[in-house]
Amino acid sequence: MANRIILLCLIGISAFAKNKPLLIGGIIVFLLSFLSKYYISKLDKNIFLNGGLTLLMIWMLMPLIQSGNESSFINVRNYLNLEGLVAVLSGLFVVIVAARGLDLLNNNISVLTGVLVGSIIGVTFFGGIPVGMMTGSGIAYLIIKLVKGLL
Repeated sequence: MANRIILLCLIGISAFAKNKPLLIGGIIVFLLSFLSKYYISKLDKNIFLNGGLTLLMIWMLMPLIQSGNESSFINVRNYLNLEGLVAVLSGLFVVIVAARGLDLLNNNISVLTGVLVGSIIGVTFFGGIPVGMMTGSGIAYLIIKLVKGLL
């Protein structure tokens, strides 16, 4: 029952903050909460993760078909400058760290809850965008490893 109250609060906050992704997600999860625990346990979380990542990849690849000059997107010389090299290395670093963070999310409920709450606060009150769960968990992974290494 407490989980549904929390979901209703999140739905209310997201409606007030005009955060459509969180509002729609909250409503869907709230509706799913009325399903039998048996059906919920059979529901694979990876369906939603893969679906969301697929939609995100479509969004990221759209410039390939929208740009007027197709050769400029693929031209390697565009990446041989400071911004291009930093962007490539940042992308490489983030996906590797996010993969480690995903393992941490799946195996530690406190990290999952913490990153979720931090993401919701960031999206709702600070204008963030809700794509940072895995990146946030990856950063948490790095900080936890660093702190444990220093202790």
